[in-house]
Parts: sequence; C-alpha cells; structure tokens
Amino acid sequence: MAQRKSKKICRRASEALNDDDQLSRLPDDLIQQIFSLIDTKHAVQSSALSRNWRDTWKSQSRLSTEIIRSPNRASGSKFPDFVHKFLTRRDAVAKLSTVDFRSNFIGFPLVREIISYAMSHKTRKLRIEFSGDRQTIRGELDSSLFRSRHLEQLFLRVGFGLKVCPPLIWDFPALTTLSVSRAKITLDDASKSIDLFSQFPNLKTLALDACFLFNIDTFIINSSELETLSLKLYSPSCKFVLSAPKLSSFTYSGVCHFPLSAKNLVSLKTVKFQTIYDRFVLNEDIDLMINSFNQFRNTESLAINLDTLEVLSIFLRSHGLQNRPFTRLQSLTVLSSQLPLPSTVSPSVIDYFMCSSRHLKIHIEHDPTPWRIWL
Repeated sequence: MAQRKSKKICRRASEALNDDDQLSRLPDDLIQQIFSLIDTKHAVQSSALSRNWRDTWKSQSRLSTEIIRSPNRASGSKFPDFVHKFLTRRDAVAKLSTVDFRSNFIGFPLVREIISYAMSHKTRKLRIEFSGDRQTIRGELDSSLFRSRHLEQLFLRVGFGLKVCPPLIWDFPALTTLSVSRAKITLDDASKSIDLFSQFPNLKTLALDACFLFNIDTFIINSSELETLSLKLYSPSCKFVLSAPKLSSFTYSGVCHFPLSAKNLVSLKTVKFQTIYDRFVLNEDIDLMINSFNQFRNTESLAINLDTLEVLSIFLRSHGLQNRPFTRLQSLTVLSSQLPLPSTVSPSVIDYFMCSSRHLKIHIEHDPTPWRIWL
C-alpha cells in the first residue's frame, strides 16, 4: 500500500515539473534575448529543451551562422538544406533584422536565397563572408538582387563577381555602411561609366577592399554624407570621380595609375596612401599619381608607404619643388617594413613636405605586412 502511494506521489511530482519547469518559467523577452546571442543552428536545436520553446526560433530576428567544410568535403554538405528549411519555415511576417552568414565554401543558389529573403524581410544588417584562402567560385551575382528601403549595413566578402546592369541600380535610402571585399565588379553597359552610390543619401562609410574593376572606364562616387572612404583595389584603366563634402578619412591602396578628379574635399582630415612601384612603371603613371595625390592637399594627417616615397622621389628629381600643396599638414607617417629607412629614400621628399608646413611632425611606423595587390 505504501509502495503504491509512493509511486503515485512521484508521478504527480514528475508531471508538475514537466508542466512548469524552470526553463519554461523564464520571461519571454529573456528567452528571445538568449536565442539572439547564439548560433542559429544551436537556437533551433535548443527549441527541444522546452515545449514552450518549440516555435521560438520561428520568430527570431537574427540569422547568424558559420559553416566550415573540412578538406574531405563531408562536413557541411547538409547545410544548404538547413538554411532553406529555416527560411521557409520561420514566421512569414516576422522581421529578420540581422543576417550574418560565414563559410569557407559558397554556392550561388544558397547566396541568392539568403539575399532575396533578407531584402524582402526588412533586414537592417546583412553580412555574407567567404572565409576561404583564395578565390574559388566562378560566376557573378546580379546587383539587381540588392534593393531594400530598410537595409542600413551591407558587408560582402564574397570571392566572386558582382555584375552591374544599368539602368538597374542599387537603391538603399537607409544604408549607412557598405563594404565590398574580394569581388570582381563588372559593368554590363556600353557607356563604361558607373555610379553605384547616388541613391544612398545616408551613406557614411564606403570600403572597396581587394576588388577588381572590369569594363569600367569611369567610377563615380558622389555622396553628400560620406565621411569615410577606403579604396584598396586593382583598376589599371579606370578614372575615379569623387565628390564628398563631408569626407574626413580617405584610404587608397593600389597601382600608380590612379587618375582622380576630386572636388568638395573641404572636410578631409586623414589620408593613408599606399602604392606599388617597380621599374616597369611609366612616367605617365607617375604623373597621374602625383596629380591625384596632390588633390588631398587639405589633409592634416598623412600616412604613406615606401613605394609612394619612391614615386615622389622620381617625380621631384624630374620636376623639382614646383609647388607645396600640403600647407595644412600637421603629421606625416612613413609606413615601412624596414627600420631604419633604406638609404634610397631621397631627403628631397621630406623637404617637400617640410617646406609645405612649418609645424609638421614626422613619424616612422613599422609595417610588418606591407600592402600588396590581392590575387
């Protein structure tokens, strides 16, 4: 009799715990916060911990996941199916504020599905990152996929092509930050002139890193709100037209052939300029670089690498100190992988800057990984 009563008490206690366990009693907003901090795949798996959590993942506002495929190609083979099921089974009306997808292998169907879903669900931050060591994917994404009135931050490190087909252009009225890395940007237009950013009225930060520009003769950057611009790219035959009255920081890393037509750079404070010099550089390329370089005359802080110093030395030996444009310069930093500086650095270059500004301070900074064109 006592044994039967004991079993009955245990059964009732078990039922009470199942119906009202500690996990289930957590506040909904706290549960949502916990789920938003973990990887999406783990969030889906965690839904099995409590009956009340069964459908919590369906309304999650964040898709964040990283998948790394091992050399034997076994790992990650089911991942595209998981992402497809996640997108198709989540609440259709729930916002997806953040998409953060990182992988060492990327398939175009999966990338297109993620982008299309993000664009149609009011996503504010989209990051797609190819983490492989080299460019392995052939093909191109059409820029017409990217159209949203809600997107604020876009980061693409894709390792393949981005095709631009006018008159279709990117339309991002809310975008403040755009970063495109390791992409071949191709213009499918006979005019060979591209203006990608005119429909970005709130763009403040723009970075093109390790990008190749193909079939583009004129690259226009016209932005009234742009504050930070970084161009680290390969563009041997492209002219840049820049108008940015609020631009305060500019970075260029590329070949000597850098034809730039800039105006309204009245707010420029900081410039980092790195180029590559070798014996095959033409005098015409040097003249182009110097002309572009001198358009940053309003800067107060300038950082240059040794190759830029070499180009300046060659130019000064041919033309002398004809003008001194950097009258506002207060700080000059020389980036070098060799300390002390090699004897080939001409003192006339330092004089070039010293004569321009009376209060100039010169710094030598060790740069163990000098910039090179990404391949």
